[in-house]
Amino acid sequence: MSTSKSSKINIVLGVANVGDGNADPMVRFHEPSDVIAFLNAFTKRGYTQIDTARIYSPHAPGTSEPKIGAIPEKNFIIDTKVNSFHDGAHSKENILKDINDSLSALRTQQINIEYLHQPDRATDLKEACEAMDQAHKEGKIKYWGISKHTAQEVETIVKICQEHDFVKPSVYQGEYNPIARSAEKELFPILRRHGIAFYAFSPAGAGFFAGNHKNVRPGGRFDQSLFLGGLYSDRYLKPSISEATEKALAAASRHGISGHAAALRWTAHHGSLSKELGDSIIIGASSLEQLNSNIDAIEDGPLPDDVADALGAVYAEIGDILPYHV
Repeated sequence: MSTSKSSKINIVLGVANVGDGNADPMVRFHEPSDVIAFLNAFTKRGYTQIDTARIYSPHAPGTSEPKIGAIPEKNFIIDTKVNSFHDGAHSKENILKDINDSLSALRTQQINIEYLHQPDRATDLKEACEAMDQAHKEGKIKYWGISKHTAQEVETIVKICQEHDFVKPSVYQGEYNPIARSAEKELFPILRRHGIAFYAFSPAGAGFFAGNHKNVRPGGRFDQSLFLGGLYSDRYLKPSISEATEKALAAASRHGISGHAAALRWTAHHGSLSKELGDSIIIGASSLEQLNSNIDAIEDGPLPDDVADALGAVYAEIGDILPYHV
């Protein structure tokens, strides 16, 4: 995995909005020149890790990986995910096929981290572990990871890998921000015990702290006419969340810090993430300007004490309203 001296914690660029803009209104980077400019802007900041998936972009599945693969000079490493969204997705045969298809689409010899995108509870976990182990031994993937699994499923996966001498997962990718902190109680202790790093997606609540839900734009994260927009709306648009976060936003505003920047800084510097344990923060951006401002915010370091305390108090007020797993 990659690191930068610029930030306390490694930053990974999520590219779910790279894909076919003619088919997916959430895509922001469609033309090859725009995709190259987006990734170059990221790597120029000293970070080199890209996160995609077989099913990206969300409303035009399968169009993100080829856009990344078409870049002639790749000065970055690529993480991706198998398609986990149908029963039987995690059969050994399906996982190995997805890995081969990703290698072809990405035009690379090795994937850095290959994830199970979410649990497939219709398939024995041993099949997934065996498939990932085989792909690792064949040099097709450097590491493998899991996402949205329960703490008990993590324990089971590790046990299977130990019993069968399979390589165990190195990374757990999960939602984490000042609102979504339920993973701290039961998941984080298990990950730490087994040496599994945590990669945090939605570190600013999918734009919730920026107020994107109050001024919904077509193709935005809270556009309820879209599948993904509906999911984020169902998850975050709750009165208790709005009431709790308003106090934190006011505290940030008194210091001239935007709500979005405050959430990013809290997640990177005040939560449970640890650079020393290999944790990372996954950011997205809809423009080059936003990409740089997001990185700037994280690199600004810890928040003033009163702002950090106010953001920390959000979870104390709302509790485990957002589960870390599916």
